[in-house]
Amino acid sequence: MTKMPSVNKPVYPLIPPQEMIQYMLKYSFFHKQVTQIPDSIIVTKKIDFNKMTEAFNIEIERNDCLRLCFFKRNGKIMQYFRDPYRIGNVPVYEFGSDEERDKVLTADAQTPVRMLKGEIFRLKYFKTHDGRYGIYFNVHHLVMDNAAAFVFFSDLLAVYDHITEGKPMPKPLGSYEERIKKELAYVENKSNLDKEKKAYTEYITKNGEPLYLGVEGPKLLEAERRKKKDPSIMAPSLFDPIHDKAELTKRMVPLELSEKVFKFMEDNNVSGECLVQLAMRFHLSKINNGHLDTYFISLCNRRRTLPEKRSGGTVTAPLPWRVHLEEDDTFSDALGKMAEAQVWAFRHMDYPYLEYRDLQRELFNYSAAAASSTMMFSWLPIDEKSMNGWDYEYVGYGLGRYIMVLYTFAMKDVHSGCLKISYLHRTKFVSIEDIESLHRGTIKALEIGISNPNITVKELLKKM
Repeated sequence: MTKMPSVNKPVYPLIPPQEMIQYMLKYSFFHKQVTQIPDSIIVTKKIDFNKMTEAFNIEIERNDCLRLCFFKRNGKIMQYFRDPYRIGNVPVYEFGSDEERDKVLTADAQTPVRMLKGEIFRLKYFKTHDGRYGIYFNVHHLVMDNAAAFVFFSDLLAVYDHITEGKPMPKPLGSYEERIKKELAYVENKSNLDKEKKAYTEYITKNGEPLYLGVEGPKLLEAERRKKKDPSIMAPSLFDPIHDKAELTKRMVPLELSEKVFKFMEDNNVSGECLVQLAMRFHLSKINNGHLDTYFISLCNRRRTLPEKRSGGTVTAPLPWRVHLEEDDTFSDALGKMAEAQVWAFRHMDYPYLEYRDLQRELFNYSAAAASSTMMFSWLPIDEKSMNGWDYEYVGYGLGRYIMVLYTFAMKDVHSGCLKISYLHRTKFVSIEDIESLHRGTIKALEIGISNPNITVKELLKKM
């Protein structure tokens, strides 16, 4: 365990988004959660790995979150920023197949990064069987969220281009340390929390207590109602610390439909976050007795300014997206309601999730294990231009265990051109068959909705 630092550096407690990561450990006392972000970027351009390590050492100077150190003080995790340092040799793998690559890197992805023992990331290079080059980066979630990981990869490649081709050095990155100070100042002002508590109370109670709509249908909720002999239960016990084994199931939307989806988004100024979520919500309504009040937790990267958007660190937070549809709403109307939910969430995105979770327990008398949201959802906003102009493929890896029943993230897969949806699901509660059904239902809803935006919700559900 890292001891109390003797160097003269400012020391900070965790900020709310980091506390959310540590919260995962509370419900994993049998099996420790793997709280990290393991990603690969695979490129067609030849990489000089020694030069890439040189670029990484420059990145350590530029990206202050890579200099974070953690230790415990009075039972609480604290953090500080060390001076720039350098790494040495980086392991290089040559994989004979995609299966071998996935096996080796997934094994690392499911091995905890020991941040209290001085390890905050693991870096590996590799060559693929088809002549491409890869960078695998597994970073602790207290250090980076997914948005920060994309910033890291893009900046690293830009620095590499500067070293190898003489291109201009990329603009400086934003400071995570300054963001930490800002976050701590916000929560120290109790009037901020009181104001947001009122807003969240009004938001989540507007249509009464939310009902859990499972991707497995109503069977999980009905089983709990029978077990506890209480037909009024709306939120089943989803946080099971024992049965937390999770699989990552990746699926593509067919290319032809994907192209229509992306064109619809561009032509109608619709976010992927709203469109894909809405399609999933239609499937949930279809298999849950036509219930049209759906409730997801959606991740927001909470980066407003350009320096914040070009910064490392963990600032992403889960936000409630509850959307109540009517049968005579059109598909376009439903997208409008999704956008309204998104705007509301963005306006109130600084309220700490753990405060909101406590509020739900207070309002609805939830147990520590109960929850009513179907899933956590994230749209990863990366495209062909995201990696400094490099032709690339992004690959994420399963963590093996997870706190929630289902975490779904969607993105444009620039390698194939398809809409890619990945489902990290607890196998005890959500089977591969449930995921396949959800994926088929999502595709069907997308097909129907974007071909006829004026179709009503009632008509759309009949056609599914």
